[in-house]
Amino acid sequence: MQEDGYVDIQVLETEEDVSAGKPPHKCLSYSTGRFRNGATGLCNIGPTSCLNPLLQTLYMNKEFTGILCRIGDPEDNVAPNRRLPYELLALFEEMQDSKEDAVAPYSLLHCLHVLSTNVWGRKVFSTLLNLLLQTTPSPQLTEKMRALYTIQMEERITCQRCSQQRTTHCDWLTIPLQISHSKFHRKLTLERTLWRYFRSQETHDDKNFCPKCESSRAVKVTHFRSLPRTLSIHLKRLSRKNPLQKVNRTLSFPPVLDLLEVLDPEHLPQEEYSPPHYNYRLFAVVAHSGTGGLGHFCCYINSHKDGRWYFFNDSSVCRVSWDDVKCTYGNTIFKWGVTACLLVYVQSDAPSGDTRPPV
Repeated sequence: MQEDGYVDIQVLETEEDVSAGKPPHKCLSYSTGRFRNGATGLCNIGPTSCLNPLLQTLYMNKEFTGILCRIGDPEDNVAPNRRLPYELLALFEEMQDSKEDAVAPYSLLHCLHVLSTNVWGRKVFSTLLNLLLQTTPSPQLTEKMRALYTIQMEERITCQRCSQQRTTHCDWLTIPLQISHSKFHRKLTLERTLWRYFRSQETHDDKNFCPKCESSRAVKVTHFRSLPRTLSIHLKRLSRKNPLQKVNRTLSFPPVLDLLEVLDPEHLPQEEYSPPHYNYRLFAVVAHSGTGGLGHFCCYINSHKDGRWYFFNDSSVCRVSWDDVKCTYGNTIFKWGVTACLLVYVQSDAPSGDTRPPV
């Protein structure tokens, strides 16, 4: 059914469902709303300033919603602390079908309250995804979500005193990049910052304590164990000396990131991939305006429907250009300026993107 540009959620069959004799599952059509791509706003209800942009990045990610839509309808006996995936899907369906400019996420907030979840902290992205992984009813769907967002890394630690080597495997949801102050206001690039993060570096952390000689001095090298489908990068802009002070130093990031050009071979997986797998297209930018202790969050998302950028500021949604997104690079002069704090890149061969630079 279609009326005034609004269409129902599509119902699709996959080869996997047909072979298993399962009924077809729902799939968001992304064909509603003023922009005909499903984009709609979210009301700012109390502590949702940093939650709303993250919900929008999940909602506008077609590959993620394709997984979420397969959880089916909840059973009557689903415990309140296991309802998060169902409440999130219900919110997305309401956003899909809404003829209003914005939707109020009351039910989802109540669900997070039951889970005693902090939805205004800076780690809300990892918190929300971890909760989804813990409460998704199907192990198969949980694994699909995990494969979509998990970044598999390996840390090689060499003791500087006895040369003993240790290897640690770790799975992350974001790569943390610390943005430091520059006395001379030197500009940074994402490519350079990533390279510096992965290169060999000395550490004096007690976590790298050597069991053989009991020294904490070591050299650490980080590399990918495999290429992630989604590469989420956390730009940590809080000063290490004063957590309430925000670092507004300029850091530019490209619309298309080629890991082959950014990192040395030792930082990449030993498994060989075809060249397109190393290309990542920028999908979303979550930005913050204000100081370290006070501010507001918004996001810019590149729609898979038309390849254009859209600005989500709670209830307000509008179309913007790549030049508008570049305004989140940061500037030391503007203390309250909008600065990117989370970059979400997707593999260019993923269903949600291609190698073309965003409009």
